[in-house]
Amino acid sequence: MIRSLAPGDADRCEAIIRGLPDWFGLEEGIAEARGYLETQSGFVAEEAGEVLGFLTYASELPESAEITWMAVAAVAHRRGIGRALTDALVSAARTEGRQLLLVKTLAGAHSSPEYMATRAFYRSMDFLPLAVLPDLWGPANPCLLMVRPLRGSAER
Repeated sequence: MIRSLAPGDADRCEAIIRGLPDWFGLEEGIAEARGYLETQSGFVAEEAGEVLGFLTYASELPESAEITWMAVAAVAHRRGIGRALTDALVSAARTEGRQLLLVKTLAGAHSSPEYMATRAFYRSMDFLPLAVLPDLWGPANPCLLMVRPLRGSAER
C-alpha cells in the first residue's frame, strides 16, 4: 500500500536508510534525509504495518517536482516498491499540473554498482539524463541530474 508520508514515519524511514550503507553510508547524508523526512511531502510503501520504502519530494517551481530522497529496504528490493512510489509522485505531480519530474543521483563516472542499478531504475521509469553537475557534491561524487517529462506522457 502506498500512502502519504506522516510525521511518525521518520524513524522507520531512517532505519531503512541505515540498512543500505552501500548507498547511504555518510552520516551527513543521513541527517539530510532525516530533515527531509520531517519537513517535506512524500510517500511511504507499507505492507502489514511495516514501512518498506519511502520517497520525499520538493516543488520549488510550479512546473516541476524533484525526488529528494528515495529508499527501499534491502529485503524488499526488486518487488516494484520503487516503481509504485515513483508512480504515486507522478500522479500527484500531474494532478498539480507539473510538467517535469527531476531526480539527482551519482553520475556514471562513479563506479558504484549500486548507483549503476539506481541509474538503470530511473531509466526504466522514463527519466533521461539531463546534465552532470560535477561540483554539487564534490569531485568524488559527481551528480547526474535526470528529468522525466510529465505533460503528454502516457500513464503507466
